[in-house]
Amino acid sequence: MARAVTMWEFSWLLRRQGEQREYADTERVLDELAERGYDCVRIDAFPHLIAADRDGHTSGTFAVHPQPDHFMWGPHGGNVTVVDPAGALAAFVTGCRDRGITVALSSWFNDDDEHRRLGIETPADLARVWEETLGALEARGLLDAIEYVDLCNEFPLDDWLPAAHEAIFGRPQDTQPSIPGQAVEGGWVWSAEQRERIRAYFAAVNGLRARWPQLRFTVSVAPVSESVYDLDYRDLDLIETHIWLSSNVAEFAAATNFSLDEYGFPGAWQKQVDSLDDVYWPHPERWHRRLGEEMARWAAVARAQNRSLWTTEGWSHILLDDFTSPLGHHAWDYVKSVAEYAVPKALALGWEGVCTSNFAEPHFPELWADVEWHRTMTDLIRNHTAS
Repeated sequence: MARAVTMWEFSWLLRRQGEQREYADTERVLDELAERGYDCVRIDAFPHLIAADRDGHTSGTFAVHPQPDHFMWGPHGGNVTVVDPAGALAAFVTGCRDRGITVALSSWFNDDDEHRRLGIETPADLARVWEETLGALEARGLLDAIEYVDLCNEFPLDDWLPAAHEAIFGRPQDTQPSIPGQAVEGGWVWSAEQRERIRAYFAAVNGLRARWPQLRFTVSVAPVSESVYDLDYRDLDLIETHIWLSSNVAEFAAATNFSLDEYGFPGAWQKQVDSLDDVYWPHPERWHRRLGEEMARWAAVARAQNRSLWTTEGWSHILLDDFTSPLGHHAWDYVKSVAEYAVPKALALGWEGVCTSNFAEPHFPELWADVEWHRTMTDLIRNHTAS
């Protein structure tokens, strides 16, 4: 049976204050998660805040930096005060376990006033913060609720671990920016030396697995380079790949992605939705077929390396919100349309963990409110039996 998974990233903890408080009532939103049929949720565990820094200093309170307005996840505006992140994580995992929901742990390594993420430069640094975080969960008897551990979201993006990115590729000005959402066809290809450095970070899971053999470990990837298709994933227990029509299919990306520098926010995202009237809606089956080809490409990678596949972020666009096109097509109509093709396709190709989109979260209220649609999709996933 496949797992119906959604991503609540760092919003589960950081959107609990002021006007951005969709996750403040944890019991309510977890009830809603169960009601919609999701049986796994992927979140940021904030390991860089739970663990001591590389000088051995611990802290219980942090000022976590906000996200830019165009980024639809996490808080916007000012810093968010986080108190006792280890306790907050334990309480959330406990609530999930009580509802029969497992938790996939990841991290986006949000910046804070102490800039703790800059202390994670080497594979050993990455392993250490996770060892301390998992040790804290083990002490509370919660490891049985953990589905798997993703050491870093969309590695090796410079957005999340800039010091590690520099150790692999050199200073940012010396390499192409690793920005998710850029078409990869014929694009940035990593050298053999860079791939070996990346694999060294993948190998950081080995010491963690030796201590906790009952857990599964991975490092998730995004379509930022053609090289993601021929990396060696055999140190990892599963492959978690993020796939979007707007990123993996270069022709579609070129026709529907618009520059923030040129159009600003929310202008660039409105133009994305407007463009779908001419590009997507006249012949969705054409684009579904192209997306299916990219999914089959990943299925072949997984088969070749004997690894199961998970996608917790995917299918349509990376960044969308409540926008409507000139012809009256809502952004969520598009998200649902692509998902209704991609979810059964993923199941047919053998995916173990399948998302409905990367917007199945309480802070996208219009999509979140469609309980029947979520339930239809998650029933399809959870009732699937591999042939």
